Amino acid sequence: MKAREVVDLYRRGEEFRVKVDFIDPGSLAELNEIPLETQVLLERGGRRRVVYLAFLKIAYDCNPEFARDYLDLDLSLNDIHEKYGVYTDLEYVALHCLHAVRDEDAAHALRRLKTFILSRKSSDHGL
Repeated sequence: MKAREVVDLYRRGEEFRVKVDFIDPGSLAELNEIPLETQVLLERGGRRRVVYLAFLKIAYDCNPEFARDYLDLDLSLNDIHEKYGVYTDLEYVALHCLHAVRDEDAAHALRRLKTFILSRKSSDHGL
């Protein structure tokens, strides 16, 4: 499914999250404005992943390979963490693409997330 179709489905639906089995990673390049709250539940083959589409678009603009891997449900979150040092699209944006976030509230929350991630990486307890 194209990312634009997912956004349209989200806008037409009355749920806060839409469920799809696939998003074409290349179609993220076509998106311009996406509501920050757009949540997508990817579900295929027994694996589920929540995607915040607006933040994944930001991550795609920073690193298309991360977005492709994150949308690939053949890769586990542990695989994503091993390769990129993060578990979610939000974490990736917080660490690598914070400069591209225009919403002040989102940027503030992501700065706090970045602090948490960096402290998690530097602590022995792993929390």
